[in-house]
Amino acid sequence: MSIDEAVLYFYIYSFLGWVYESILVSVREKRWANRGFLIGPICPIYGAGGLLFALMGTHWSVPLTFFVCMVSSAVLEYATGFTLEKLFHASWWDYSDMPLNLHGYICLPASLLFGAMGVLVSHLIHPIVSLPMQYIPSWLVNVAALLLVGITSADITVTVSTLSDFVDKLVEADRLMNQAIDEKYRELESSVSGTIKSVKAIPASVRDKIIDQEVLKSNLTLTGVQAQVLGKIKSIRGAYRSDYLQESTGRIREFIRRLPRRKK
Repeated sequence: MSIDEAVLYFYIYSFLGWVYESILVSVREKRWANRGFLIGPICPIYGAGGLLFALMGTHWSVPLTFFVCMVSSAVLEYATGFTLEKLFHASWWDYSDMPLNLHGYICLPASLLFGAMGVLVSHLIHPIVSLPMQYIPSWLVNVAALLLVGITSADITVTVSTLSDFVDKLVEADRLMNQAIDEKYRELESSVSGTIKSVKAIPASVRDKIIDQEVLKSNLTLTGVQAQVLGKIKSIRGAYRSDYLQESTGRIREFIRRLPRRKK
């Protein structure tokens, strides 16, 4: 396998991974979900895993292939999730509600699934995918590989520039929203009768008003690209590993949804 062929396989499996993730999440959430970290229809983590599985070929036994694919995919997924969170304080997947998970980056059920997928790719899918490659002229493979790398480089540049400061601003907005909601809790608790010990929740209308106020105070607007990239975030994490994490993520999603779109 030449370097150019490896690049093409990487993009083929990145695209197939994007299709798999998008369909899986869309069915689960009952709405279309454009998955992946980048703007384009690829999930590089699947491309890296698929290429690794393809390089194994059919030389290894099925049990050994399964074990190696399970372990290597877990290491790759953990490293990618950890890096994304450190860079952007955000995660594009979150296994926190899955059994036997490690910091929400990986979990045993997903690793077992990736192990099975590794066997499927290396022993069945890749031999089929690689058949047309022998009929493609080498110059066309070279051009396609260079073109795809160029497009992805531009995609990465736009995505990183879009997220570099914006997520930090969202986390700060969430801190202010949390502070405002806490103040509203205390205000409501002080106004209720003595027979009521505490207020468990504030009305949705009050919560909506607080979010609207923070949207106005943030003075943030979204471009179309920012809306697309931020819409893929599964959770905002970083420093907020606490009991109110899911509530915080939900508030930030609502905050993003209400941000005005920037005029072209």
